[in-house]
Amino acid sequence: MVSRRDLLRGLAAGVSAVNPAWATALQQLTTPATDKVADRFALVYPSSVRLGGFLGERCRKNEQARLLTKSESDLLSGFQRRPTQEAGKQAWIGEHAGKWLHAATLAWVYTGDAELRAKLDRVVSALLATQKADGYLGTYADDQHWAMGREQKWDVWVHKYDLLGLLTYAQYTGDARALEAAKRIGNLLLANFGVGGPLDINERSTHVGMASGSVLEPIVLLYRATGDQRFLDFARLIVDKWEAANGPKLASQLAGNVPVNRTADGKAYEMLSCLVGLCELYRATGEARYLNPVLNAWLDIVNNQLLVTGSGSSAEHWTEARQYLSSVNDKVAETCVSVTWIQLNQQLLRLTGNAKYADELEKTFYNHLAAAERPDGAAWCYFTAHDGRKPYQTEQNCCTSSGPRAWAMLPTFAYQTTDDGFVINCFGPSTATLKWKDGKTVTIRQETNYPVEGRVVISVTVPEPLKFALRVRVPAWSQLSGIKARPGDYWLLRQTWSKTQTLVLDFALPVRLAMGSGAQSGRVAVLRGPQVLALDEQFNPDLKPFAAVALTSAAPKLKTNVGLRDADGLPVYETEGVVTRDTGQHRAGDRATLRLTPFAAAGATGKELAVWLGAASG
Repeated sequence: MVSRRDLLRGLAAGVSAVNPAWATALQQLTTPATDKVADRFALVYPSSVRLGGFLGERCRKNEQARLLTKSESDLLSGFQRRPTQEAGKQAWIGEHAGKWLHAATLAWVYTGDAELRAKLDRVVSALLATQKADGYLGTYADDQHWAMGREQKWDVWVHKYDLLGLLTYAQYTGDARALEAAKRIGNLLLANFGVGGPLDINERSTHVGMASGSVLEPIVLLYRATGDQRFLDFARLIVDKWEAANGPKLASQLAGNVPVNRTADGKAYEMLSCLVGLCELYRATGEARYLNPVLNAWLDIVNNQLLVTGSGSSAEHWTEARQYLSSVNDKVAETCVSVTWIQLNQQLLRLTGNAKYADELEKTFYNHLAAAERPDGAAWCYFTAHDGRKPYQTEQNCCTSSGPRAWAMLPTFAYQTTDDGFVINCFGPSTATLKWKDGKTVTIRQETNYPVEGRVVISVTVPEPLKFALRVRVPAWSQLSGIKARPGDYWLLRQTWSKTQTLVLDFALPVRLAMGSGAQSGRVAVLRGPQVLALDEQFNPDLKPFAAVALTSAAPKLKTNVGLRDADGLPVYETEGVVTRDTGQHRAGDRATLRLTPFAAAGATGKELAVWLGAASG
């Protein structure tokens, strides 16, 4: 395994041959701060993984149809033509550049695409050319920096995404200009909001301080990259400021098990962003007071807020417990929420090695994230309901900028490393080429048609006999016959590996029903393996309205319709149903064939969809 320190030293050596001035600045990256808590599962370099199948195709289309085609003018205009408060411009327009840099950098490292790298370099150079002498990299007029008006309260938020994008780019390219620009942003934030600074970070924020407070994550990353103690001290101060009279009181409220919908103003995206930052601060300090609120919030979300498809929120806020709203009018599951939920589970998986977080990641990637993205990768939904039509958009907004980040992060989740070996979190045709101790290469390959089929053939190839542990996730909904591994845990193989050894897994892909509650009381959703299924008007044109059909069995059997495929090329399944009331084409009691497709592609052609169905009577 290659350590981050060795990686950065290699980058510095390469840069010094090209530009000694850059190398001098980059040298600071080679002495990062040491975390107090080591990750149980470590991220892998994105290029060490190759994904195929459904997930691999979504990653490829994300890069080709969204990141590569993104207008550079849209990303940069807010910085190049300040101010941007004229009609039609978003107050947070500056966030898009940082989000794109984060996603595009990870995607470039994954694919090595030269065109994307050239675009990255152009965007970074143009962005840095707009940075003010004092480090300001926002989109407001000179006399409006950090102002009190609602429009200006997104200024710290924009700098958060500047930092995330620039630090990611610096980490993987070795471009010291980006690191230096990030440091200047950090110094400016310290001067204004740090100890003795003239401004209150809660006042310069929407959502009771959570928007500005979410700068916590990149401030800890900046500390880690530079080793500058001032940034860690500032991170602690941000959390302390949350407890002020005008703050969100995130740490104290969540540590005291106050529900997420009653904490601050219940704004889901900003709250999750702050929780991701708390994970980073815990990793840096080892202080449990930063992690405990996160664990409590996670439990509350899973037990009371999380939709069966792996996201949550209505009109961008957490709801009353177990309401589970699902219609288009409910503005269900903002894509920014889906992405930050993925980030939070990735953080907790790294910190704990607990498979329950990997289960949540699989659920969201296969269902709500994929459903929010049009299968061709070019458009996204802001909200993605369980019932109705998907309102895909191509224009620039917070969600069309957030969604691509999640797909770009996927390769670092699919496989991970531990001190004693390797982890397989994600199933699908793929190859991981990973480094073991002393630089020896271990290749792990999966041959499978997952999630259509449960058979997964895993081959492990080593150059010489090597002893290490391999952890293979067993999804909570499945089981492996003949293998001592509990569903919802990892199958641990600690052995000496030689040449190429093959493991054959046969996951059951049970068809099961999720019983609805709240708004879905008395209804059911059909699940198969990791996927939630849905009715799609494209394949069920004579069954409208969908609210008038129900399953005929509490244990439905699915049959594959070999002549039909959804927009991802995955099968369409059939099961028996019944019409429950008179419609234009059917009478109550008529039998009907229900055709179900994965929620990911349901409604991709603009037709109506429905996840929740009537339950079988009797």
